[in-house]
Amino acid sequence: MITDEIRNSFMVADKSLLLAKEELCRPHEDVVTLSACQSVRSSMKNMMHLYLLAHAVDNDEKASIEQLMDLCVKANKQFLNVDISNIECKGEGHENCNGKYCLSIENVNCCVTAANQLRSIVWQEFKIND
Repeated sequence: MITDEIRNSFMVADKSLLLAKEELCRPHEDVVTLSACQSVRSSMKNMMHLYLLAHAVDNDEKASIEQLMDLCVKANKQFLNVDISNIECKGEGHENCNGKYCLSIENVNCCVTAANQLRSIVWQEFKIND
């Protein structure tokens, strides 16, 4: 069940995704990939964590993107359509991800694409307004 608190937290996760998108829209020489990477990774993990909370599925906030995705797929088969194969840190837990990020704009773009796919599933299911 989605509560107002979870809905508001989804909106915060969405703002992190928007920050990543805005960073990637800058001229290539001005893009700070660390900022975009951290924002999109945070957004993805938060969206999945919140989705699972809304479905009363126990999960660890320190879980990797891959672990969270496995739980999301069990809750909703639509998550099988989210391609996380090109996400470099998908198997890294919370502690292992700290300080690591993608240097390539192309890699961060893959993460943004996956985050957009996640967002579509969540927004459609919970009818969250933009």
